[in-house]
Amino acid sequence: MTSAMPSDATRLYQAVLRDVRAPISIRLRRAFSEWTVGKGFPPANPGSALVEHEANGARLRMERRVDCGRYVLDEPCDGGTLRTRVTYTESVPGMTGWVLVTVDQHGGDKTMNVAAQGSSQGSEQGFAPGFVPAYLRTARITDGGVHLEDSPAVVDEHEVQRLVHTLTEHRRRVPVVVVSVDAKDTDAARSRARYLSTATAGAAVVALLADLRAQDRFNKAMGVDLGVFGGGIRTYVAPFDPAEERYPYRHLPMGGALIRGEGERALDRAIDGIIGATARRTPPEDVQKTLRVVNRVLAGRAELREIAEAVTARGPAGDPAKDELFRRMMAMTARPAPPTAAKEQATKNGGRPEGTETSKPSDQPPPSPPPSPSPGSAPSMIFDPAGLAQSVADTVVKELRTELESALSLALTSGSSGEESRGLSREIRTLAAHVAGLRDLVVERHGDDELLDEAENDADRLARDVETLRDEHHLLLEEYAEAVIDVHRLTERVRHLERKLAEAGRPMYGVAVEDDRFEPASLAETLIEARQRLTHLVILDTDAAATRLDVHHPALARTWAVKAWDALRALDDFAGARSAGRFAGGFYEWCANGSSGRHVIPVGMLSMRESQSVTNRPKFSDPRTFDVPTTVDPSGRLLMEAHVKLRPVGYPAPRMYFHDDAGGATGKIWIGYLGDHLPNTRTN
Repeated sequence: MTSAMPSDATRLYQAVLRDVRAPISIRLRRAFSEWTVGKGFPPANPGSALVEHEANGARLRMERRVDCGRYVLDEPCDGGTLRTRVTYTESVPGMTGWVLVTVDQHGGDKTMNVAAQGSSQGSEQGFAPGFVPAYLRTARITDGGVHLEDSPAVVDEHEVQRLVHTLTEHRRRVPVVVVSVDAKDTDAARSRARYLSTATAGAAVVALLADLRAQDRFNKAMGVDLGVFGGGIRTYVAPFDPAEERYPYRHLPMGGALIRGEGERALDRAIDGIIGATARRTPPEDVQKTLRVVNRVLAGRAELREIAEAVTARGPAGDPAKDELFRRMMAMTARPAPPTAAKEQATKNGGRPEGTETSKPSDQPPPSPPPSPSPGSAPSMIFDPAGLAQSVADTVVKELRTELESALSLALTSGSSGEESRGLSREIRTLAAHVAGLRDLVVERHGDDELLDEAENDADRLARDVETLRDEHHLLLEEYAEAVIDVHRLTERVRHLERKLAEAGRPMYGVAVEDDRFEPASLAETLIEARQRLTHLVILDTDAAATRLDVHHPALARTWAVKAWDALRALDDFAGARSAGRFAGGFYEWCANGSSGRHVIPVGMLSMRESQSVTNRPKFSDPRTFDVPTTVDPSGRLLMEAHVKLRPVGYPAPRMYFHDDAGGATGKIWIGYLGDHLPNTRTN
C-alpha cells in the first residue's frame, strides 16, 4: 500500500504470508524472538500481552490480543529509522489466517538502506527480515496459491511441469526467480539461489534448475524468448502465460557473464527488482478489510468478533428495494448448467465439482453459490440475450439513476483541475487534518515547557500519552491509505459503468471510452506499447538508453515506466487535438489548463527549455540533438530542448526529450530520447 506511510518513508519490503495452521502466534513469536535476541533484546515472555524493550539504540514493542497481534522493531539506520512491522491474525470463517510483514525506512539517506538481513549499497530496497525463513519452515505458508519456501526449490526434469504450473497459477502474486545451470562452475548456481532465496524470503519463490536436462525441458516449455540459460537468472512476474506473453522483457533476465563479473552486486540489483515487484503492491482484499479491524482491536477500539464480520461484510446496508433489484438482476443473468451435464461432470470427478482439490488448503474462501434464478428469468436469458441486455440496462438506468449520477459526479470532480472531489475525497481531507493535528499535539507535548516540567514528576503518564498518540497516528495513516484506494477503485468502477451504459444505448448517462488498463513494468515495454497504440507520436531510436535504466535500476523501472506512459499518452492526446485544430496552444498550456477528458501530466514534470550554458556548448547540446526527417528540419538534425522529468532530482533522474511538430508539417510529436539524465554543467 503505497500511501500507508508518511511522506518521508520508503517501503523496502512487504510480504503477505497465509498460514492455515493454528495457532500462528506461537510459531511466529518464537521465530521473531529468536531473531531479536541476536540483536541484543531479551527473549520474549510468552505470557505477556505487551512487551517493550530498548537495546543498542533500537526499540521493540510486541503486543497481542488473543487471536491477533503486532510486533514493531525500530532500529537506527543512516540518520533515520528502519521499522520492521509484523501484524497477524488467526484464521476465521471464510479467511485463512495471515501475517503481514513490512519494512520501511523513515528519514535518513535513502540511497544506502540496510535491511535486517543484510545491506545493498546504492539500493532503494532491502532484504527480507531474518526471522522470515525460520517462520516459513514452521508450516506450509502460501501467498496467492503458491507455496513460499525458506530455501531454493531444486527442480529436476521430472518436476519441470510442476514449476510451469506454479508460474502460470492465475492466483500467483509473488515473482518466481529461476536460476539456470552454470557449466563453468557447478556450485555457483546453487550459491546464487541460496543468496536470492534468503534475501527475498516471503516475497518471492526461487527455483534452481538441477541440471542441463531440466534446463532444456524448462526452456522448451517457455519458448524462444522466455528461457534462461548460461548461469543466468530470470524473474517471472505475475500474471504469466508463455503462450500469450506479448512482452517477454517484462520478465527480466540477468546474464551469467554479468553475474560472474560482478558477483553479489549484480544479484543485489536483481533483488531490488524482485522485492520491488511486491513491496508496494496492495494486499488482497480480505487482508485489507481485516487489517484495519486488527489495528482497532489492538488499540482497544474494536472487538475480536469484528474481524470475522469484516470478512463476510458486503458493505453498508442499503435500501431494501435496491437489494431486491440486485437479486432480481442476478437471477436474470444466472445460467444454470443442464442437470444431465452437471451429473455427468460430478461422476467424472468422483462426486466432486470440477477443479476442486481436497489435498491442499486454499488461500481464499470458497466462492459463494450463485443466486437462485427467479421464475421466468432463466428462459429469457437463454432465448433472448439481446432483449435481456436491454432490459437490464433499462432497469439500471431507471432504478439506480440517482446513484449513477452521484458516482459520475464524484469521478468528474475528482478528475478535473481546480475543483474538489466530494464523498471519499472529503474523508481523505478530514483524515489528513486529523493526522496533522495529532502530529502538532505530539510536538506541543514535547516542546511546551510547562508540560516538560510536569513530565519530570510524571514521566510515565507522558510516555503513555505519546505512545497512544503514536498508535493513533499510524492508525489514521492506514485509514487514509484505504480511503485513497477506495477513490481509485471508484474511479475505475465509474469508467466501467460509463462504457457499459453507452454500449447499452444510453449515451446520455455514459461515454463509450476505451477500457485502457495497460500498466507497464519497464521503460522498454512502454516504448513498445506506445509505438503500437499512440498514432500521433514518432519514437526515435532510444530503446538502448531506456533498457539500460531497466537493467541497472529494476526496482525503480516500474515507477518510471508508469510516469513515461502517462506522459506519452498526454503528448499523443495533445498532438491529436493540435493537428486537428481543436487546440491552439502548446503542450505546457495543454497540461496547465487541462479540462475533464484530457490526458495531462503535472506541469512540474515539464521543462520546455534548456539553459544557455547547455544549448551554447556543443559538449552538452550534441547529446540533445537527434536525427529527424527533413520534413521536420531541413538539416536532418534537431536540438530538442523540451523534456519530461520522470524524477525531478537525485540520481538517477531519467528524462524524455521531445519536439512538438503537432502544428507543423507532420502533425506529430517526435520523441528523441528516453533514458538517464544527459550531461550538463552539474554532471561535467
